[in-house]
Amino acid sequence: MKRFSKLATQGVTLLEIMLVLAIAAMIIVMSVRYYQSASQNQQANAFIEQVQGIAATVESYAQGAGGYTNASQAAITPLLPNNAFVAPWGGTMSLTATTTGFSLAINPGCSPAVGSLVQVRLQSDKRFTVSATCTSVAYNATT
Repeated sequence: MKRFSKLATQGVTLLEIMLVLAIAAMIIVMSVRYYQSASQNQQANAFIEQVQGIAATVESYAQGAGGYTNASQAAITPLLPNNAFVAPWGGTMSLTATTTGFSLAINPGCSPAVGSLVQVRLQSDKRFTVSATCTSVAYNATT
């Protein structure tokens, strides 16, 4: 009786290579999407913390100064940490005092994805009004 031995295959087939490349491409795409989402969340959280810190500082300053109109950016800046008026995406902020609070102008604004995250998270506090692209933030203490 003859025995047939199986021939050992050497190398990989084109189908196997294509399957490995397809799986690797899916993993890379998912990683990039996760990184973008995490980056947007980080920018939104950092911006919200900055705005809330500025609001708390302006509130404290306004109580001591007798009103919001005296709260200028030059007076508030020494009371805040370094780069308090630089947005996480590199935009510069300028503060303008109003009779009931302040407004921030941010140039350049944030991406629409970050803007929508900021709007959703600040909606619970009715004192804040944020544009969709974070080009302006208004704080009204009487609301």
